[in-house]
Amino acid sequence: MSATKNLSEQIFKQQYDYPETSGLINRIDYSDGSSISPLDGDLDSRWYRIINPILWFWRGLPKLEVEAVLSRIAASTKKHTNDKWLDSVIGYQPGNWIYEFLNQAAEWSAKADAIDPTNLSEDDKKNLNTYYLIASEYASIASYPHFKNDELAMYAQTCAYQAYTKALNYSPYKIKELEFKVEDRNIKTLLHLPKTEGTCPVVVICNALGNLQIDFYRYFSEYLAPQGIAMLTVDLPSVGYSRNFTLTQNSSQIHQAIIEQLSTVPWVDNNRLIVAGFRFGSHIATRLTYLMPNKIKGLFNFTPFVHQIFTDKELQKNLPNSYKDMLASRLGLPLISNQQLAAELNYFSLKNQGLLTRACPVPVMNIIFENDKLSTLTEAKLIHSAKQNKIITIPKTPLQKSLHQALTQSVTWMKSIL
Repeated sequence: MSATKNLSEQIFKQQYDYPETSGLINRIDYSDGSSISPLDGDLDSRWYRIINPILWFWRGLPKLEVEAVLSRIAASTKKHTNDKWLDSVIGYQPGNWIYEFLNQAAEWSAKADAIDPTNLSEDDKKNLNTYYLIASEYASIASYPHFKNDELAMYAQTCAYQAYTKALNYSPYKIKELEFKVEDRNIKTLLHLPKTEGTCPVVVICNALGNLQIDFYRYFSEYLAPQGIAMLTVDLPSVGYSRNFTLTQNSSQIHQAIIEQLSTVPWVDNNRLIVAGFRFGSHIATRLTYLMPNKIKGLFNFTPFVHQIFTDKELQKNLPNSYKDMLASRLGLPLISNQQLAAELNYFSLKNQGLLTRACPVPVMNIIFENDKLSTLTEAKLIHSAKQNKIITIPKTPLQKSLHQALTQSVTWMKSIL
Protein backbone atom coordinates (compact mmCIF):
# COMPACT_ATOMS: atom_id res chain seq x y z
CA MET A 1 0.00 0.00 0.00
CA SER A 2 1.41 3.42 -0.96
CA ALA A 3 2.35 6.08 1.56
CA THR A 4 -0.20 8.40 -0.06
CA LYS A 5 -2.98 5.87 0.45
CA ASN A 6 -1.94 5.32 4.06
CA LEU A 7 -2.01 9.07 4.63
CA SER A 8 -5.46 9.35 3.02
CA GLU A 9 -6.84 6.58 5.19
CA GLN A 10 -5.37 8.22 8.27
CA ILE A 11 -6.92 11.56 7.32
CA PHE A 12 -10.38 10.37 6.33
CA LYS A 13 -10.99 8.42 9.54
CA GLN A 14 -13.44 10.27 11.77
CA GLN A 15 -11.93 11.47 15.05
CA TYR A 16 -13.49 13.64 17.70
CA ASP A 17 -10.61 14.79 19.89
CA TYR A 18 -8.97 17.30 17.53
CA PRO A 19 -9.16 20.96 18.63
CA GLU A 20 -11.19 23.11 16.25
CA THR A 21 -9.47 25.84 14.23
CA SER A 22 -11.45 28.79 15.60
CA GLY A 23 -10.41 27.93 19.18
CA LEU A 24 -6.67 27.68 18.57
CA ILE A 25 -5.72 31.35 19.01
CA ASN A 26 -6.38 32.92 22.40
CA ARG A 27 -8.01 36.24 21.61
CA ILE A 28 -8.69 38.93 24.20
CA ASP A 29 -10.71 41.24 21.91
CA TYR A 30 -13.53 40.08 19.66
CA SER A 31 -14.64 41.85 16.49
CA ASP A 32 -17.44 41.38 13.99
CA GLY A 33 -15.08 43.06 11.53
CA SER A 34 -15.86 45.63 8.89
CA SER A 35 -12.35 46.30 7.56
CA ILE A 36 -12.47 44.19 4.46
CA SER A 37 -12.73 44.35 0.69
CA PRO A 38 -14.81 42.49 -1.92
CA LEU A 39 -11.59 40.65 -2.75
CA ASP A 40 -11.40 39.07 0.69
CA GLY A 41 -14.87 37.57 0.39
CA ASP A 42 -18.21 37.79 2.13
CA LEU A 43 -18.19 39.22 5.63
CA ASP A 44 -20.79 37.28 7.58
CA SER A 45 -20.74 37.20 11.39
CA ARG A 46 -22.24 33.68 11.34
CA TRP A 47 -18.91 32.33 10.01
CA TYR A 48 -15.52 32.41 11.70
CA ARG A 49 -13.64 32.11 8.40
CA ILE A 50 -13.99 34.68 5.65
CA ILE A 51 -16.07 32.98 2.95
CA ASN A 52 -14.77 33.74 -0.53
CA PRO A 53 -16.77 31.72 -3.09
CA ILE A 54 -16.16 34.09 -6.01
CA LEU A 55 -12.39 33.68 -5.71
CA TRP A 56 -12.84 29.93 -5.21
CA PHE A 57 -14.88 29.70 -8.42
CA TRP A 58 -12.19 31.73 -10.18
CA ARG A 59 -9.61 29.19 -8.99
CA GLY A 60 -11.62 26.47 -10.75
CA LEU A 61 -14.02 25.04 -8.17
CA PRO A 62 -17.58 24.08 -9.28
CA LYS A 63 -20.09 26.62 -7.94
CA LEU A 64 -22.88 24.23 -6.94
CA GLU A 65 -20.47 21.88 -5.23
CA VAL A 66 -18.92 24.65 -3.12
CA GLU A 67 -22.41 25.82 -2.13
CA ALA A 68 -23.34 22.22 -1.18
CA VAL A 69 -20.22 21.88 1.01
CA LEU A 70 -20.98 25.19 2.77
CA SER A 71 -24.61 24.08 3.25
CA ARG A 72 -23.52 20.81 4.89
CA ILE A 73 -21.31 22.77 7.29
CA ALA A 74 -24.06 25.31 8.03
CA ALA A 75 -26.70 22.61 8.65
CA SER A 76 -24.66 20.62 11.17
CA THR A 77 -26.16 20.23 14.64
CA LYS A 78 -22.96 18.76 16.13
CA LYS A 79 -21.18 20.47 19.02
CA HIS A 80 -19.49 23.76 18.07
CA THR A 81 -16.56 25.60 19.66
CA ASN A 82 -18.69 28.73 19.43
CA ASP A 83 -22.42 28.46 18.71
CA LYS A 84 -22.24 31.81 16.94
CA TRP A 85 -20.01 30.38 14.16
CA LEU A 86 -21.34 27.80 11.71
CA ASP A 87 -17.86 26.58 10.78
CA SER A 88 -16.73 25.66 14.29
CA VAL A 89 -17.90 22.02 14.57
CA ILE A 90 -15.50 20.21 16.91
CA GLY A 91 -13.69 17.04 15.81
CA TYR A 92 -12.96 15.52 12.42
CA GLN A 93 -16.51 14.51 11.50
CA PRO A 94 -19.36 15.58 9.17
CA GLY A 95 -20.07 19.30 9.54
CA ASN A 96 -16.48 20.15 10.44
CA TRP A 97 -14.92 22.58 7.93
CA ILE A 98 -11.76 20.57 7.30
CA TYR A 99 -13.66 17.27 7.10
CA GLU A 100 -16.17 18.54 4.53
CA PHE A 101 -13.68 20.28 2.22
CA LEU A 102 -11.15 17.44 2.48
CA ASN A 103 -13.83 14.88 1.64
CA GLN A 104 -14.66 16.92 -1.45
CA ALA A 105 -10.96 16.90 -2.35
CA ALA A 106 -10.92 13.10 -1.91
CA GLU A 107 -13.82 12.73 -4.33
CA TRP A 108 -11.93 14.59 -7.07
CA SER A 109 -8.74 12.66 -6.36
CA ALA A 110 -10.71 9.40 -6.64
CA LYS A 111 -12.21 10.60 -9.94
CA ALA A 112 -8.66 11.16 -11.26
CA ASP A 113 -7.37 7.86 -9.84
CA ALA A 114 -10.14 6.02 -11.71
CA ILE A 115 -8.64 7.01 -15.11
CA ASP A 116 -6.46 4.21 -16.51
CA PRO A 117 -2.89 5.60 -16.63
CA THR A 118 -1.56 3.02 -19.11
CA ASN A 119 -2.95 4.51 -22.31
CA LEU A 120 -3.73 8.17 -21.79
CA SER A 121 -5.29 10.30 -24.52
CA GLU A 122 -4.79 14.08 -24.59
CA ASP A 123 -8.29 14.46 -23.13
CA ASP A 124 -7.38 12.07 -20.32
CA LYS A 125 -4.29 14.15 -19.48
CA LYS A 126 -6.35 17.33 -19.50
CA ASN A 127 -8.94 15.75 -17.21
CA LEU A 128 -6.29 14.41 -14.83
CA ASN A 129 -4.72 17.86 -14.62
CA THR A 130 -8.13 19.45 -13.93
CA TYR A 131 -9.32 16.86 -11.40
CA TYR A 132 -6.13 16.95 -9.34
CA LEU A 133 -6.07 20.78 -9.45
CA ILE A 134 -9.63 20.88 -8.11
CA ALA A 135 -8.66 18.36 -5.42
CA SER A 136 -5.67 20.51 -4.43
CA GLU A 137 -7.84 23.65 -4.21
CA TYR A 138 -10.45 21.93 -2.02
CA ALA A 139 -7.69 20.66 0.27
CA SER A 140 -6.13 24.15 0.35
CA ILE A 141 -9.48 25.63 1.44
CA ALA A 142 -9.81 22.84 4.03
CA SER A 143 -6.50 23.99 5.52
CA TYR A 144 -7.42 27.71 5.45
CA PRO A 145 -6.52 29.87 7.40
CA HIS A 146 -3.41 27.62 7.61
CA PHE A 147 -2.56 27.85 11.30
CA LYS A 148 0.74 26.19 12.16
CA ASN A 149 -0.62 24.62 15.36
CA ASP A 150 -3.69 23.16 13.60
CA GLU A 151 -2.92 19.46 13.20
CA LEU A 152 -5.86 18.72 10.90
CA ALA A 153 -5.07 21.74 8.73
CA MET A 154 -1.49 20.47 8.36
CA TYR A 155 -2.88 17.14 7.11
CA ALA A 156 -5.10 19.01 4.65
CA GLN A 157 -2.10 21.03 3.48
CA THR A 158 -0.16 17.82 2.83
CA CYS A 159 -3.07 16.54 0.73
CA ALA A 160 -3.22 19.85 -1.15
CA TYR A 161 0.46 19.68 -2.13
CA GLN A 162 0.22 15.99 -3.06
CA ALA A 163 -2.75 16.63 -5.36
CA TYR A 164 -1.04 19.67 -6.90
CA THR A 165 2.12 17.65 -7.60
CA LYS A 166 0.00 15.00 -9.35
CA ALA A 167 -1.81 17.70 -11.36
CA LEU A 168 1.52 19.08 -12.57
CA ASN A 169 2.46 15.64 -13.97
CA TYR A 170 -0.34 16.13 -16.51
CA SER A 171 0.11 19.85 -17.12
CA PRO A 172 0.98 21.01 -20.65
CA TYR A 173 3.75 23.04 -19.00
CA LYS A 174 6.98 21.95 -17.35
CA ILE A 175 7.12 22.51 -13.61
CA LYS A 176 10.31 22.15 -11.59
CA GLU A 177 10.48 21.68 -7.84
CA LEU A 178 13.45 23.76 -6.69
CA GLU A 179 15.08 23.98 -3.29
CA PHE A 180 16.88 27.10 -2.13
CA LYS A 181 19.06 27.59 0.94
CA VAL A 182 17.64 30.08 3.42
CA GLU A 183 19.84 30.42 6.51
CA ASP A 184 20.55 26.81 7.49
CA ARG A 185 17.39 25.35 5.92
CA ASN A 186 16.14 24.39 2.48
CA ILE A 187 12.94 25.97 1.17
CA LYS A 188 10.88 24.19 -1.48
CA THR A 189 9.51 26.31 -4.33
CA LEU A 190 7.78 25.57 -7.64
CA LEU A 191 8.98 26.97 -10.95
CA HIS A 192 6.30 26.96 -13.67
CA LEU A 193 7.76 27.23 -17.18
CA PRO A 194 5.97 28.39 -20.35
CA LYS A 195 6.39 26.65 -23.70
CA THR A 196 9.38 28.60 -24.95
CA GLU A 197 12.85 27.76 -26.18
CA GLY A 198 15.78 28.96 -24.09
CA THR A 199 15.57 31.01 -20.92
CA CYS A 200 12.55 33.18 -20.14
CA PRO A 201 11.65 36.08 -17.85
CA VAL A 202 10.27 35.12 -14.44
CA VAL A 203 7.72 36.50 -12.00
CA VAL A 204 8.33 35.72 -8.32
CA ILE A 205 4.98 35.47 -6.53
CA CYS A 206 4.64 36.91 -3.00
CA ASN A 207 1.44 35.41 -1.54
CA ALA A 208 -1.40 36.91 0.42
CA LEU A 209 -1.72 35.89 4.09
CA GLY A 210 -4.42 33.31 3.37
CA ASN A 211 -2.79 31.61 0.38
CA LEU A 212 -0.59 28.62 -0.25
CA GLN A 213 1.84 28.80 -3.16
CA ILE A 214 -0.29 26.25 -5.06
CA ASP A 215 -3.20 28.72 -5.40
CA PHE A 216 -1.75 30.57 -8.42
CA TYR A 217 -1.84 27.97 -11.22
CA ARG A 218 -4.57 29.78 -13.12
CA TYR A 219 -2.62 33.06 -13.06
CA PHE A 220 0.25 31.19 -14.67
CA SER A 221 -1.63 29.08 -17.23
CA GLU A 222 -4.04 31.77 -18.46
CA TYR A 223 -2.04 34.99 -18.10
CA LEU A 224 1.73 34.49 -17.73
CA ALA A 225 2.44 31.35 -19.79
CA PRO A 226 0.82 32.62 -23.03
CA GLN A 227 3.18 35.62 -22.82
CA GLY A 228 6.24 33.38 -22.35
CA ILE A 229 6.73 34.36 -18.69
CA ALA A 230 7.73 31.82 -16.01
CA MET A 231 6.29 31.87 -12.47
CA LEU A 232 8.15 30.98 -9.27
CA THR A 233 5.92 30.41 -6.25
CA VAL A 234 7.16 30.67 -2.67
CA ASP A 235 5.23 30.16 0.56
CA LEU A 236 4.86 32.99 3.04
CA PRO A 237 6.89 32.60 6.29
CA SER A 238 5.07 30.24 8.73
CA VAL A 239 2.96 28.63 5.97
CA GLY A 240 3.36 25.55 3.76
CA TYR A 241 6.95 24.78 2.78
CA SER A 242 8.07 27.90 4.72
CA ARG A 243 6.30 26.88 7.94
CA ASN A 244 9.51 26.75 9.97
CA PHE A 245 10.01 30.51 9.55
CA THR A 246 8.11 33.10 11.59
CA LEU A 247 6.86 36.24 9.88
CA THR A 248 8.78 39.31 11.08
CA GLN A 249 9.12 42.91 9.89
CA ASN A 250 11.95 41.54 7.73
CA SER A 251 9.18 39.86 5.74
CA SER A 252 11.28 39.49 2.59
CA GLN A 253 14.00 37.33 4.15
CA ILE A 254 13.08 34.07 2.33
CA HIS A 255 12.39 35.70 -1.05
CA GLN A 256 15.59 37.73 -0.81
CA ALA A 257 17.70 34.61 -0.32
CA ILE A 258 15.94 32.94 -3.27
CA ILE A 259 16.48 35.89 -5.64
CA GLU A 260 20.17 35.92 -4.69
CA GLN A 261 20.37 32.30 -5.89
CA LEU A 262 18.24 32.64 -9.06
CA SER A 263 21.31 32.90 -11.28
CA THR A 264 21.92 29.19 -10.58
CA VAL A 265 18.57 28.25 -12.19
CA PRO A 266 19.21 27.44 -15.88
CA TRP A 267 15.65 27.85 -17.22
CA VAL A 268 15.09 31.52 -16.36
CA ASP A 269 16.78 34.81 -17.17
CA ASN A 270 17.43 36.28 -13.73
CA ASN A 271 18.12 39.67 -15.36
CA ARG A 272 14.44 39.83 -16.37
CA LEU A 273 12.77 39.39 -13.01
CA ILE A 274 9.52 40.92 -11.77
CA VAL A 275 8.20 40.57 -8.23
CA ALA A 276 4.42 40.35 -7.82
CA GLY A 277 2.81 40.98 -4.44
CA PHE A 278 -0.78 39.95 -3.73
CA ARG A 279 -2.47 41.69 -0.76
CA PHE A 280 -0.10 41.20 2.21
CA GLY A 281 2.49 39.80 -0.23
CA SER A 282 2.92 43.33 -1.58
CA HIS A 283 4.76 44.13 1.68
CA ILE A 284 7.33 41.49 0.73
CA ALA A 285 7.44 42.49 -2.96
CA THR A 286 7.85 46.21 -2.26
CA ARG A 287 10.49 45.59 0.39
CA LEU A 288 12.42 43.36 -2.03
CA THR A 289 12.38 46.04 -4.71
CA TYR A 290 13.82 48.70 -2.41
CA LEU A 291 16.47 46.34 -1.05
CA MET A 292 17.46 44.65 -4.35
CA PRO A 293 16.86 47.22 -7.13
CA ASN A 294 19.74 45.89 -9.25
CA LYS A 295 18.16 42.45 -9.46
CA ILE A 296 14.52 43.44 -10.09
CA LYS A 297 13.08 44.82 -13.34
CA GLY A 298 9.64 45.79 -12.06
CA LEU A 299 7.25 45.71 -9.11
CA PHE A 300 3.61 44.66 -9.52
CA ASN A 301 1.30 44.94 -6.51
CA PHE A 302 -2.24 43.63 -6.47
CA THR A 303 -3.98 45.78 -3.82
CA PRO A 304 -0.89 46.76 -1.77
CA PHE A 305 -0.52 46.66 2.03
CA VAL A 306 2.54 48.73 2.94
CA HIS A 307 1.57 51.22 5.66
CA GLN A 308 -2.05 51.87 6.67
CA ILE A 309 -3.03 48.41 7.94
CA PHE A 310 0.14 48.36 10.05
CA THR A 311 -0.41 51.74 11.74
CA ASP A 312 -4.16 52.46 11.77
CA LYS A 313 -5.40 51.10 15.12
CA GLU A 314 -9.10 51.58 14.27
CA LEU A 315 -8.67 49.65 11.03
CA GLN A 316 -6.86 46.85 12.89
CA LYS A 317 -9.54 46.76 15.59
CA ASN A 318 -12.21 46.25 12.95
CA LEU A 319 -10.48 43.35 11.19
CA PRO A 320 -12.51 40.12 11.29
CA ASN A 321 -11.57 37.70 14.09
CA SER A 322 -10.09 35.14 11.70
CA TYR A 323 -7.92 37.81 10.04
CA LYS A 324 -6.54 38.93 13.40
CA ASP A 325 -5.97 35.30 14.38
CA MET A 326 -4.20 34.69 11.07
CA LEU A 327 -1.84 37.60 11.79
CA ALA A 328 -1.23 36.24 15.31
CA SER A 329 -0.47 32.78 13.92
CA ARG A 330 1.93 34.11 11.26
CA LEU A 331 3.69 36.29 13.87
CA GLY A 332 4.01 33.35 16.27
CA LEU A 333 1.89 35.01 18.99
CA PRO A 334 0.16 32.59 21.40
CA LEU A 335 -2.58 35.11 22.22
CA ILE A 336 -3.78 38.29 20.58
CA SER A 337 -5.20 41.59 21.81
CA ASN A 338 -5.81 44.75 19.81
CA GLN A 339 -3.08 46.48 21.80
CA GLN A 340 -0.49 43.76 21.20
CA LEU A 341 -1.39 43.49 17.52
CA ALA A 342 -0.98 47.25 17.08
CA ALA A 343 2.44 47.15 18.77
CA GLU A 344 3.67 44.25 16.59
CA LEU A 345 2.29 45.55 13.28
CA ASN A 346 3.69 49.05 13.71
CA TYR A 347 7.16 47.68 12.90
CA PHE A 348 5.89 46.36 9.56
CA SER A 349 5.04 49.77 8.08
CA LEU A 350 7.46 50.28 5.17
CA LYS A 351 7.06 54.03 5.73
CA ASN A 352 8.18 53.62 9.35
CA GLN A 353 11.04 51.40 8.15
CA GLY A 354 12.22 54.37 6.08
CA LEU A 355 11.91 52.65 2.70
CA LEU A 356 9.05 54.69 1.24
CA THR A 357 10.75 58.02 1.95
CA ARG A 358 12.51 57.76 -1.41
CA ALA A 359 11.29 56.90 -4.89
CA CYS A 360 11.21 53.26 -5.94
CA PRO A 361 14.10 52.70 -8.38
CA VAL A 362 12.16 50.43 -10.79
CA PRO A 363 8.84 50.75 -12.69
CA VAL A 364 5.80 50.13 -10.47
CA MET A 365 2.25 49.02 -11.21
CA ASN A 366 -0.36 49.02 -8.44
CA ILE A 367 -3.86 47.68 -8.87
CA ILE A 368 -6.48 48.69 -6.32
CA PHE A 369 -10.19 47.84 -6.02
CA GLU A 370 -12.85 50.42 -5.33
CA ASN A 371 -14.17 50.44 -1.74
CA ASP A 372 -11.24 48.38 -0.50
CA LYS A 373 -10.73 49.51 3.10
CA LEU A 374 -7.38 47.73 3.41
CA SER A 375 -5.74 49.01 0.22
CA THR A 376 -6.62 52.54 -0.84
CA LEU A 377 -5.40 54.98 -3.48
CA THR A 378 -3.42 56.77 -0.74
CA GLU A 379 -1.66 53.48 0.02
CA ALA A 380 -0.81 52.87 -3.65
CA LYS A 381 0.58 56.41 -4.02
CA LEU A 382 3.07 55.77 -1.22
CA ILE A 383 4.96 53.44 -3.59
CA HIS A 384 6.02 56.06 -6.14
CA SER A 385 8.48 55.12 -8.84
CA ALA A 386 11.35 57.23 -10.19
CA LYS A 387 10.85 55.55 -13.59
CA GLN A 388 7.23 54.63 -14.27
CA ASN A 389 4.18 54.81 -12.06
CA LYS A 390 0.95 53.08 -12.97
CA ILE A 391 -2.10 52.88 -10.70
CA ILE A 392 -5.29 51.22 -11.90
CA THR A 393 -8.57 51.23 -9.97
CA ILE A 394 -10.83 48.28 -10.74
CA PRO A 395 -14.63 48.39 -10.15
CA LYS A 396 -15.83 45.95 -7.50
CA THR A 397 -18.67 44.59 -9.62
CA PRO A 398 -18.84 42.33 -11.49
CA LEU A 399 -15.92 40.90 -9.50
CA GLN A 400 -15.03 38.01 -11.85
CA LYS A 401 -14.81 40.34 -14.84
CA SER A 402 -12.84 42.94 -12.83
CA LEU A 403 -10.41 40.28 -11.67
CA HIS A 404 -9.82 39.11 -15.23
CA GLN A 405 -9.36 42.71 -16.39
CA ALA A 406 -6.84 43.42 -13.60
CA LEU A 407 -4.74 40.32 -14.23
CA THR A 408 -4.75 40.88 -18.00
CA GLN A 409 -3.50 44.43 -17.49
CA SER A 410 -0.79 43.21 -15.10
CA VAL A 411 0.70 40.93 -17.76
CA THR A 412 0.46 43.56 -20.50
CA TRP A 413 2.40 45.92 -18.24
CA MET A 414 5.00 43.25 -17.41
CA LYS A 415 5.62 42.62 -21.11
CA SER A 416 6.13 46.35 -21.67
CA ILE A 417 8.99 46.61 -19.15
CA LEU A 418 10.74 43.28 -19.71
